[in-house]
Amino acid sequence: MLAIEFLDPQRLWWMIVPIALGIAYVALQFRRSKHVVRFTSVELLDSVAPKRPRWRRHVVAALQVIGLAFGVIAIARPYTTDLQPTSNDGRIVLAFDVSLSMGADDVSPNRLEAAKEAAKDFIAEVDPNVQVALISFSAQTKLEVEPTLDRDKLDAAIDDLQLGEGTAIGDAIEESVALLKPEHPGDDPLGSVVVLSDGETTQGQPTADGAQVAADAGVKVYTIAFGTEQGVIVDPNTGETVPVPVKYPELAEAAQVTGGVSYEAPTKNALEDAYANIQKDLGASVGEPIEITTEQTWVWAAAALVLLAAAWALAMWWLRGLV
Repeated sequence: MLAIEFLDPQRLWWMIVPIALGIAYVALQFRRSKHVVRFTSVELLDSVAPKRPRWRRHVVAALQVIGLAFGVIAIARPYTTDLQPTSNDGRIVLAFDVSLSMGADDVSPNRLEAAKEAAKDFIAEVDPNVQVALISFSAQTKLEVEPTLDRDKLDAAIDDLQLGEGTAIGDAIEESVALLKPEHPGDDPLGSVVVLSDGETTQGQPTADGAQVAADAGVKVYTIAFGTEQGVIVDPNTGETVPVPVKYPELAEAAQVTGGVSYEAPTKNALEDAYANIQKDLGASVGEPIEITTEQTWVWAAAALVLLAAAWALAMWWLRGLV
């Protein structure tokens, strides 16, 4: 946030000088009006003083007083502070489960659609300077959107997510970590991973293995187990109704191993709360803005110089030869 402060605010007491001069000038004008010579003939006055300075002398005086005031501000050493993003504000990789169990309607209208809306709301709240990537996973993982600041592109990709068989949480975590590797070895990772799922790994490497990859890389993984114990779907191959209760342990362990936090979200509101809590915690891991201080002494000094120079030039032009 932009603000003007002073390194030496005690010097602002010098503002008394231009204020006193301004008051004295105004008082002098009232005194001058009381002692002015009264002429009964306007023609005679014009012949005696044909070039009266009138309003011009007020302009010159005002420029001088304002110039002095700006000079006082300059010697108080004003400065501005502004929050600037760091060179890399970080990344968030959202790993989104699109396995068939996400079609369960224990959360209205179903897990997938409710999760889509919550994910878009979450992305909208992420700082605009933080890149977000989207990975979907069922039996395989797919990079839907590379790290980007384009929120509309992310929203469109989320809307287009489709269900598929299998759940590859471990692979999804590993692919997410790959997007967060720093440019130079030894640097901190570029951000964190948020995994939204309702189940446990059935394809690819175990969830624990993917979590260990993240832990070794120093990447925090936040997990959200979304859904209830009552979830069911219709198997598209057999037509049978299959229970798909939400599974917590693997996701909780993945978060714990990496230093992240796990959440259980049995409802859409709980899912939104989980995202809100993650958003608060992500600030420290994806980079905080830094405060930039810029001294503005030269700006005010230059303005004072310009005003005083203008007053001098106008006095020479308008008031030369006049009393």
